[in-house]
Amino acid sequence: MKGYQKYFLNKLSWFLITFVFAFLLNFILPRLMPGDPVAVITARVAQGVSSRTAIQQVYEQYAELFGTNKPVLEQFVLYMKNVVQGDFGTSFSQYPRPVADILKSSIWWTIGLQFPAIIVGWLIGNTLGALAAYLKGGFDKVIMPVSIFVSTLPAFGMAVILLVIFGVQLKWFPTSGGYGF
Repeated sequence: MKGYQKYFLNKLSWFLITFVFAFLLNFILPRLMPGDPVAVITARVAQGVSSRTAIQQVYEQYAELFGTNKPVLEQFVLYMKNVVQGDFGTSFSQYPRPVADILKSSIWWTIGLQFPAIIVGWLIGNTLGALAAYLKGGFDKVIMPVSIFVSTLPAFGMAVILLVIFGVQLKWFPTSGGYGF
């Protein structure tokens, strides 16, 4: 097998392993969290109902709706089938809103944040890289350690720094929300 094919297969296998692991974590973590989301929804819906039988019936209906009354393996198979079909189900935290609606409403904000960041990062990185290659001896010796330091900062830390600079000090952007206040 040639070097590129081996590299490609290695990357593809790690992608698949990561993908499966992410699906497993996404399924397992909510089930490991303390509390019962169906009980929370039932308590919210059944406020003012004094009949324990009625509350139990509401609980059983929601357990059936969310599939939490089924064995874990059956839940996982159903979860995978639904995800492959693009059905992400109903949100526990924003019940009765479908997860797909939550994703649809937030995807444009995500793209609006990521696209300019990618373009600006590409422009800055390529410009500094070209300058470092052209101005050997001084500039590259300074820019290399600085770029390594900046690349090791966590994204949330860099976000706070940029928020303070561009939102608080320069007042170019709002510090929260999608619009200025």
